[in-house]
Amino acid sequence: MNTRSERIERIINRLLGDVDTYNGNMHKDFSRLYRDYLKPFKKRILLAIFFTSIWSLFPYGAALLTRYQVDEVLMVAGNLDPSLITQQFPLFWNYVFMLFGLWTIFVICNWLKNWLILGVGQKMIYTLREQLHKKLQNLHIGYFERNESGKIVSRVLDDVKLIREWSTNQFLNFSASIFRLFLGLIIIFFINWQLSLVIVISLPLYAWTFKKIRPVIRRINIAIRRLNSEMYALSAERISGVSVVKAFSQEQQERSSFAQKMHNYVRLAMRIILHQQKLSLFAGFITTVISGLIIYLGVLNVKNNTMSFGDMMAFILIMPNLFSQINALMTIMTSIEAVFVVIHRVFTLLDEQESVVPGRISLDGMTGKVHFDDVSFTYPGQENNALKNINFHVEKGQKVALMGPSGSGKTTIFQLICRFYDPQNGSVYMGGVNLIDADPKSVRRHACMVQQEPVILSGTVADNIAYGYLEATPSMIMRAAKQAELHDFIMTMPIKYETEVGRNGISLSGGQKQRLALATALLTEPEILLLDDTTSALDAETEKKIRSTLNNVLKEHTSLIITQRIATARSCDKIIVLEDGNITQVGTHNELKKQDGFYQRIYNQQESI
Repeated sequence: MNTRSERIERIINRLLGDVDTYNGNMHKDFSRLYRDYLKPFKKRILLAIFFTSIWSLFPYGAALLTRYQVDEVLMVAGNLDPSLITQQFPLFWNYVFMLFGLWTIFVICNWLKNWLILGVGQKMIYTLREQLHKKLQNLHIGYFERNESGKIVSRVLDDVKLIREWSTNQFLNFSASIFRLFLGLIIIFFINWQLSLVIVISLPLYAWTFKKIRPVIRRINIAIRRLNSEMYALSAERISGVSVVKAFSQEQQERSSFAQKMHNYVRLAMRIILHQQKLSLFAGFITTVISGLIIYLGVLNVKNNTMSFGDMMAFILIMPNLFSQINALMTIMTSIEAVFVVIHRVFTLLDEQESVVPGRISLDGMTGKVHFDDVSFTYPGQENNALKNINFHVEKGQKVALMGPSGSGKTTIFQLICRFYDPQNGSVYMGGVNLIDADPKSVRRHACMVQQEPVILSGTVADNIAYGYLEATPSMIMRAAKQAELHDFIMTMPIKYETEVGRNGISLSGGQKQRLALATALLTEPEILLLDDTTSALDAETEKKIRSTLNNVLKEHTSLIITQRIATARSCDKIIVLEDGNITQVGTHNELKKQDGFYQRIYNQQESI
């Protein structure tokens, strides 16, 4: 039977088997964080450190004031004499005023350091998230196909928030602990150097303990961050597919699946706490032994008149603060492992290679011609070619149908035309321009794709139609809706074009989503329109209407249509059949229906229905 430790280790090993293995250089990552995100606020950070240093003096100031109170106010020549306390009463007011001043300085410095560092943190988090969002817009579509959306969102939101917290507030706490530790050691050396040596000798024991536990905590922290990303991904995926979950009554299964991940998260978190408590327990044992020894030696020194009672009181008050700083530093150093994991994850995303490098040529004024010249393409992470030595030419104004079995490379051709990817071999030309030399934004203004499974954004019907051209007027939006045979349906909705469609168009049917996506594309009036089986979810009557509308709308446009419908292919000027990444047939409907091959088989099947 597996022990609990073995089960937890198995969870950690699974999570650490992820390709996103931490192999960063802490010094390098911190230097980059400072150079790119903190250096612009150097003055504010230095001021915050300055006020933090003054704020850190408070416990030692209070201890030294106690020494003053004991030795100067309450005691004279080391002997407590109540009759002399009245004579020392003016010194008591000095003590009160100094204590009031110390508290005032403490409060002001605490407010100033928090105010300064708060501004730095908010500006840094804004910059980081802006850069991450910009990076995500520039990354090729393959990155999003390989990575779950929940994991990406966790980096932009959760990870950046943790970086901000640790590079500002926790950094100041770290600085304050170091400053307090060294300042405290200096003060106690001046009070009594022999007793101070006892504390200094104990420090290597703390360091040894931390060195032993640090690697274990680091592994668990990496595993926790990855498990957190998995929970983000699972939640996002299941929420977006909630209709499927309910359709198959899998609510209980989804609750169990998420509960398992939460259970594993709690296990790992508890294991972190367990190791931290081991560290604290060992540190507490050292602190107790050393404190008891110092108090004993201090009492002997006071008894032998080699140390004043006030000195011993100050030493005893400072000593716990020293040990607390050591414990705080050890806790921060164990937690800092998780922070560098997060920093490296964010920088890895920012450094992700953009395989589609923007060119300088704008395609404004181009003619709607498309030419594939010996194009071969393989998707990242796959071995088999999606396209093999593809050659074809589409003239301006032509309607071309792409047909073939699933996975034959039809959608890949669309993605290359939109420059979501660049081919490894060969060239794709649009209007006579090699797309590698063109600006992707310009390419996508002139070539618009309507996907087989359209993505509908939350917002109104009008917002979705106008998404490709935000300056569109209501009359332009309405015209595009009429072209897509959507206007009559919109007019039956509660508030017409201002009706909210819900997340991913949850209130719309599959056919309505496709018509809405088609209206969005038609509004932009692209030279080249790419239709990815956009009538597959439509009923026969609506499909016939849209086909008739498209025949009129597309007269002045070049169009490529992925379809499995013979009725759609028949109306096209040319039909290209792809199989296994190769072009196997090219011709018109009348030509291909007579040739043995894929097209004839599909034609016979549909004609026999």
